[in-house]
Amino acid sequence: MELHEYPRPANDTGIGVHWTVGFASAIGIGKIRDFWIPELKAMGVKWVKIFNHDGAIDFAELLLAEGIMPIVRLYRPSPNPSTLDIREIVHLEAMIRAGVRYFEFNSEPDRDGEWKGGRVPANGIDLVVENTIINMELILERGGMPGVPAVSNGSRWDLVGQIVARGRKDLFNGPVWQAIHNYARNRPPDYPYDIGNQEGAAYTQRFYQTIAAESWGEDAWRGRTLQEVNRLRLERCNPGATIMDDNACWLAYEYFDARNRRHLGRSIPILSTECGYIVGEDVDPRYPATTPDLHLAQTLECARVMMGSSTRFQPAPDYYFCTAFWLLGNAVLGSASAWCEHHAWYSERWPGGALPIVRALKAEPKVVRRWQGSIPVGARATLHGAVLHAGDRRTLVLEKGGVEVARTQLDANSRYVIPDLLPGNYTLRVEGTAIAQPINLLPGQEEATVNLNLAESQSYASGSTLGGRVRGGAGAVVMLLRTSDGEEWVTMAKDDGAFRFVDLPPGSYNVRVQGNFGAHSGAHVDGIVLDGRNRREVELTLAGWGYTVRTEEAPPGQGGYIRCAVDGYLNLPVRAHSGDWSSEPARTGSAPEVGEFACVIGPVEPGAYVVTVDGLVDAEGRMVKLEAYV
Repeated sequence: MELHEYPRPANDTGIGVHWTVGFASAIGIGKIRDFWIPELKAMGVKWVKIFNHDGAIDFAELLLAEGIMPIVRLYRPSPNPSTLDIREIVHLEAMIRAGVRYFEFNSEPDRDGEWKGGRVPANGIDLVVENTIINMELILERGGMPGVPAVSNGSRWDLVGQIVARGRKDLFNGPVWQAIHNYARNRPPDYPYDIGNQEGAAYTQRFYQTIAAESWGEDAWRGRTLQEVNRLRLERCNPGATIMDDNACWLAYEYFDARNRRHLGRSIPILSTECGYIVGEDVDPRYPATTPDLHLAQTLECARVMMGSSTRFQPAPDYYFCTAFWLLGNAVLGSASAWCEHHAWYSERWPGGALPIVRALKAEPKVVRRWQGSIPVGARATLHGAVLHAGDRRTLVLEKGGVEVARTQLDANSRYVIPDLLPGNYTLRVEGTAIAQPINLLPGQEEATVNLNLAESQSYASGSTLGGRVRGGAGAVVMLLRTSDGEEWVTMAKDDGAFRFVDLPPGSYNVRVQGNFGAHSGAHVDGIVLDGRNRREVELTLAGWGYTVRTEEAPPGQGGYIRCAVDGYLNLPVRAHSGDWSSEPARTGSAPEVGEFACVIGPVEPGAYVVTVDGLVDAEGRMVKLEAYV
């Protein structure tokens, strides 16, 4: 990783905050300039995560002018499955012109709430990776720096590994970074290496009483006696545990970097876009719930790690650029989201209007971060061997605790190598077969050889394909349901309405067009029987108005044209728009040589366009909005 490729703020401390969950400038730029910018500077904040791009350009420009680096999320509610459309691209280009470089376009896609329909489908990670590749390309082409989406705290989804497995390792040659949400829960900053987790060390009576005596309206021990807490610490300790065993903690950046180095052979920048401690959190009963004073002490220590001024822990490695402590403000910054008011650092619910960490950070001496080289994580072993009689079964999957940790392809001689593995118990599988070999890598072990033989294996039949076309369905979400167990697959129809599901196991399936927010908005076909080998084609229709796009080569020297037809309608005005430009209207039916209801706009320059049709009314006399993206 060459740090000069990635812009950083001057006099960087590495300390950042997540601004709010509402609109960035809801309280007005004047108040932000007069009050909030001085507050950020007093705390040493050098990075600010902006939750929603809409209306945030003035705020981003103000941050940049004050030497603070914005990280902007191109926000879309329930963004999966989808890619950035022309509206987000217009905002993206404006932000880049303003000087913004770091962009997010998705967040925690492994959670149900981030999906249209409210459920992660069986092929969710595949669809996310497909759309992530497209979005990264869109941002890179325009001079922005895309972040690999953050997954939820403790998740094992490996988006970087999946992107590489799809043959797109080249994307990481550009200025790509990885977003993470390393919430600490109520665990100490050095978890899982703290003495409580490693050895089950007991708390003292003095520590227990000090925590219990803090007046904050709740019981930090949740009724647990000192004896109960210490029993839990002893029974649930994990001697020898590493970050690769449990990454639901502050040090999760080490976990993600270890995987990145395995896939890429090097580190890439990691930026927190949500992280830190939340008052009242009580996930792990071996530790007290996070009180305001514990929130202060632990957050302050994390800030010192970022600056390199901690006397307890090593400085943050170079690849870990910044925090985005959750959450600077909620109601005070104009957000109406009541559910996270108790998360906010600045809030009327705290004495003096702010948590103690605010005063502590203001008083803390600010140290410009020293860049010194990444810190390795743990000793590594290499697994290698051969697969006899492999045939067309060329993919090996290594799992730990039922979770995939590595994937590799056999070479021409049916051999494989999986480097950079920590000690532990693994299972090596040949994808598409029943072959599974347990493997135990011991501490200090440098290599292990495991050979497999597929001569007697029985392969699974999971090769059926279901495809078709959605009439009027460009970008429509298509959902496939296996009726025996309710398992779902999701894909998106392409511009011409075509869609396809592949590698489907035997079973009976229903397929339907899915609307926004779970509403059915089109045809469905039920009772499709697949045997694991066959192919089926179906035709679907999007209810109401939709569109499809077909691309044709223009004759030499004639430039590009947009041909538009609205089936069954003549003399409707059609326009194309790009930025501030709009074409003269063309009337449907004015180009009979193209089609009965067609018209032609052009010539036009290469680029992205919104095509609109006016003059249609529904059965109740209301205007119908028709637009397509080309």
